[in-house]
This record gives sequence, structure tokens and C-alpha cells, in this order.
Amino acid sequence: MASTGINKHNVGRIAERIVSNELEYRGFRVSDLNKEGISANADLLAACEGHTWQIQVKGSTYENGWWFGYGHCTEPVLAGTETMFNRSIHNFYKAQVVALVCVKSPNEYQCLVLPEHVAEEAAQMNLDWGTRPPKIKGGAHKAGGKVYVDFYDVPKNNDETKKAKRIAEKELVKPYLDNWDWLRRRGNEAEAGQAAGG
Repeated sequence: MASTGINKHNVGRIAERIVSNELEYRGFRVSDLNKEGISANADLLAACEGHTWQIQVKGSTYENGWWFGYGHCTEPVLAGTETMFNRSIHNFYKAQVVALVCVKSPNEYQCLVLPEHVAEEAAQMNLDWGTRPPKIKGGAHKAGGKVYVDFYDVPKNNDETKKAKRIAEKELVKPYLDNWDWLRRRGNEAEAGQAAGG
């Protein structure tokens, strides 16, 4: 009998289902953009009260703590010539929301529900303190590793500048931890702005 559980091979689809469930619970209608294959930039399309959101979902497995993966660092991302999100510039879909989901079990998980520009800023901050500077013993970091944030460790860096940057990154994303309400609120704000301008 095959082993079951959450692992790197299935966590992405499980995370997408979690995000769909959370949105549907809040009255959104959700479509899976990956039905016909892998969709670049966005995985889900969510609609509610005349507003739509294209959402990219990133899943990570709970490994001795809650952590949230932005993705993997490629050479172009490390060099700053490519973004972490919305990398496929020739694709119709562009994520407006990035949902980072850490899954311990189907019923136990945490989500960072970020506007795309906040997710991108946080990922770039992470690279600026963690991967772009030279190694302590000299030499450059290589691309390919996971880029992630967690809230539950205390930065132990002797480098106070690096420590401050890590804390700033956490403070940037922390208001979005399990915060789904801003999606509808932002839609209502946009509608009010259009009414005022029109």
C-alpha cells in the first residue's frame, strides 16, 4: 500500500484546494486555472461581487515549524533581471494575489494572503539579506535554493544590519497572516473609487 501524507509532490495541489475552500467559504466563486495543464503566473481565479482576483498559490510542508515559501531562486531572480512572481511575461494571467500556504494537515495550516506587490517586495528583501550578499567565508551564494520566511525563529545573526532586514521582512508580511478580509475590502474600495471618479 502506498504511503499517504503531505509531501513536496502533493502539497501544491493541497494548498490550492485549501485556498479555494477558504475563498468559497467567504462567498467567492473560484475557478482552477490549471485544469488544462499548468498555468503560468496564476493558479486560481476568484470572483465576488463583480471583482476578480488572479491568485498564485505556493504550498510548503510543515517541517518543525510554520514557514512560507516564496519559491526557488533562479539565476535571473538572483541577478535581479527577473521577478519572483509573474515571471512569464507572455502569459495572459498575472497574479494579483500570492497565497503562501504552510500545510501540517488538511485541517491544520496557515496562510499568508499577500497582494502581489507585497509578496514581490518581501521576496526581494529576503534575497537582499540572505542570498545576494557574499558568504561569511567568501564567495557568492548559488541560485536554486528555497526562498522562505517564518515568524517563529529569532534571528541570531551577529550582523545587526542583516538582522534588521530579516525583521523588516517579517513585519511587512505579518499583517497578512490568515488575513482574507482585505480581498473583499480592496474590491469595495476600488468600486467606491470608480463611483467617485465617474
